[in-house]
Amino acid sequence: MSDEPVEVVAMGKKSRRPDHIPALKAIKKIKRSPFIVADIEAALHDDVHVPCAVGFLVVKPGEDLASKSEYYIETYFSEDNDFSISDFKKRSERMMLDFIERLAAVVSDEKEIRTVYFHNFSRYDGIIVTRAFTSQIGKYSFQTVMRKHKMYELKVYRGNEKNKLLFRIRDSYLLLPAALNNLAQDLCPKLGSKGTIPYEKLRLEYLPEIGQQLLAYLKQDIRLLGGVMLKAQEIYWNLYKIDIVDTITLSSLALSIFRMHYYDPKSWPIHIPTRNQERFIRRGYYGGHADVYKPYG
Repeated sequence: MSDEPVEVVAMGKKSRRPDHIPALKAIKKIKRSPFIVADIEAALHDDVHVPCAVGFLVVKPGEDLASKSEYYIETYFSEDNDFSISDFKKRSERMMLDFIERLAAVVSDEKEIRTVYFHNFSRYDGIIVTRAFTSQIGKYSFQTVMRKHKMYELKVYRGNEKNKLLFRIRDSYLLLPAALNNLAQDLCPKLGSKGTIPYEKLRLEYLPEIGQQLLAYLKQDIRLLGGVMLKAQEIYWNLYKIDIVDTITLSSLALSIFRMHYYDPKSWPIHIPTRNQERFIRRGYYGGHADVYKPYG
């Protein structure tokens, strides 16, 4: 019996795809892209989270957000329509529609802006935003990138024209997986810390009472997210000439950096197995423990 390894034959037609991961060429971008940061606050109504406040801020590379007035942050509050619309859910829908329309107008004027970030969009905010777009089918269409019940991206188009991308919404948490307050203290401490809001009062009956406090809290969250993303974008650009706006997740960002600056496909190629080769390799996968014991005492 030979000890030589078995050669796994590739079955079927020869694939057109490469047999190894190629390196990436340096990006030809000469500057970083501007982007938008946004946030939503919801109130509990009939045991359902209904959006009651939303806002956004346009962020451009090189800006000092600490010196920018809070008036640069556009906010919308459901109870501003309480005189004309009696039903809370309909006021919320009107607020979200105004928010969407304004975003579409901004990205139409600012040709370089195509990316909007929410912190925790993939699990919470994404559900609320997608629900708002479903009520506007025909005027807008959208396409989602989902994996393991997470929404990685929401692409928004004008009408049904898939070649006319308005903007894409992504989750900043997938690029910077940490609490917003912790990120802000590390990356942009001069912007202050995250505020507080009495969440037990985030109910319909308390909204008129805490409206101004809620909007101030929302604006601070948006300002912090803008500062965090701006600083992170600057760091990766200065170190690797990679714009974080061009990647969706931290893992894809890390892989792009590796393939562009450190990967040598000629000497150490990362092979892409064929389907037959992959099945053969997986037959050798077995369960087991990978424990580390640290005795003490």
